[in-house]
Amino acid sequence: DKHMATLVRDRFGSTEQLKVIEEDITKFHVHSHFLPILEEKSRGTKKYAKVVSNLPFNVSTEVVKQILPMGDVFSVMVLMLQDEAALRLANASIQTPEYRPINVFVNFYSEPEYKFKVERANFFPQPTVDGGVIRFKIKDAGEYPPVSSNKSFFSMVVNSAFNGKRKMLRKSLQHLYSSADIEAALTNIGLPPTARPSELMMDDFVRLHNYLGNV
Repeated sequence: DKHMATLVRDRFGSTEQLKVIEEDITKFHVHSHFLPILEEKSRGTKKYAKVVSNLPFNVSTEVVKQILPMGDVFSVMVLMLQDEAALRLANASIQTPEYRPINVFVNFYSEPEYKFKVERANFFPQPTVDGGVIRFKIKDAGEYPPVSSNKSFFSMVVNSAFNGKRKMLRKSLQHLYSSADIEAALTNIGLPPTARPSELMMDDFVRLHNYLGNV
């Protein structure tokens, strides 16, 4: 938003505490830009940045996926989203249509909390939906659930499992493991061999991934 960037520079140009960067957040290398700034300011004490943003809905999931794994840079992210999206990210329960891989991702990397609704009448021009504010307490790497590989956890187990959301896991994961191994893993972690992905909480996926990783 070139117009907004100009307004911000004009208003706050006299302070050295503000830096305006005109970039596409989905293409900008956030990590490599912020880490040196934080290291310079740390002076022996670890410093973290915070994210505060009113995000357009069409990039909200992409930005969440980009920022949450950066626990070495950011400690908190507060976003204004469409109210429905904010509620879904914070509160989606297992065995509901709203429960998706993004919910497992969000809870793996953060502690999400829905804060409050912002009525549509507060915006100009007025949209057709209400806004909602959500806060993510971003985890440091040492707080992540214990998996051998974050990448394999999401690509192999979570995303593959939800590709067949209504299928039993022994079907949706059979291109990766045998049905017998999947059933044995589910039984070992205390779930029925007929379990579907929508029935597993994040901790269940972690235990399933770790068990199958040893098969």
